[in-house]
Amino acid sequence: MGNDFDKKRVGTGTAEWAEVNENICRGCANNCLYCYAASNANRFGQRKREDWAREELTKRADIKHYPARDGVIMFPSSHDITPFNVDAYIRVANLILESGNKLLIVSKPRLECVEKMIDAFMGRQSQILFRFTMGTTDPSISLFWEPGATEPNERHTCLVSAFLGGYHTSVSIEPMLQGFEGTVKLVELIRKFVTDTIWIGKMNKARLRVPGKYRKEVEWLEELQNDGQIMALYERYNDDPIIRWKDSINAVVEKHRGRNGQN
Repeated sequence: MGNDFDKKRVGTGTAEWAEVNENICRGCANNCLYCYAASNANRFGQRKREDWAREELTKRADIKHYPARDGVIMFPSSHDITPFNVDAYIRVANLILESGNKLLIVSKPRLECVEKMIDAFMGRQSQILFRFTMGTTDPSISLFWEPGATEPNERHTCLVSAFLGGYHTSVSIEPMLQGFEGTVKLVELIRKFVTDTIWIGKMNKARLRVPGKYRKEVEWLEELQNDGQIMALYERYNDDPIIRWKDSINAVVEKHRGRNGQN
């Protein structure tokens, strides 16, 4: 794989994964309750939260060429790859790849879209890392937090398909949608189909981003991911070379290390 995809970066959020972000769509059919893009669009008066699931292509979908860029390009970062935009996505992604760029594809994957991409990008596997987001193995929990996204079984099938297609694969367990036990179950399910890394992180700014009517559910998740649960997870996997921690986990670890007088 080399160091391009997996190197240590300074920053948080998408800056931990890539130097450049690209998007070609406004809105996202996944309609995740915790979505930062939906929250920001509503907060700054760009689009109401209840309208976020409506997808529309932007002018960026019409570009005719793409330059060589330093570092990794994360595409997409604020929407997903869906039947609505997959053909436009593949066209733009091929422009990115043709210039020799490294492409990080982040998605709550749909099998029909992943199969199209596997075929369309064949021969360019060395330039691509598929990072699929999976927060739980429980379909009911997934449906609640990510009502428009695919169920865990379909995402797992997508991971296996990309792996068997010869692509580099990674999983983002951010946000974790369960506590210690559920996250361990997920890690052990997916690890043999991951060539690169498994990233683990809590739900960021849940009280700000998740609509207020779901406050009880947010509190339930916060309790499942209390510091004791996070530290237990860290102790289990800290020496595992395939596991990487997002900034939300590192913050908990640093707090407790400082409290215990450790370096």
